Amino acid sequence: MVTNALSPLRAIEALRDLVDSNGTIAVMSSGQGSVTNNESGGYDVYRASKAALNTLMRSYAARHASDGRSLLLLAPGWIRTDMGGPSAPFSIEESVPILVATIEAQRGKRGLQYIDRHGHTVPW
Repeated sequence: MVTNALSPLRAIEALRDLVDSNGTIAVMSSGQGSVTNNESGGYDVYRASKAALNTLMRSYAARHASDGRSLLLLAPGWIRTDMGGPSAPFSIEESVPILVATIEAQRGKRGLQYIDRHGHTVPW
């Protein structure tokens, strides 16, 4: 919970003034943070921590409703990392450019969005 939910919010609160007033603040969520899409269970603590991050960011967005920045919760997909394991379909090298392009495409779009690596909405 500290790593996946509280720490990102604390970092945003501390560093938000370093982001241009119409820039983008993006945090790494997960599709597993979607309460709507949780039809299989499993990975309960991880899911809960990402759902908590999503909720904290929703509260942040409400508290800063007049802010012109784009706020993004990113669900990158299943990535080959130590956590994702060798069976994950996407490498870090493949994923990062797609995520960067998605972040850049959201610049100037005020408010909070929960989106996947391609900019498609993820259900809450």
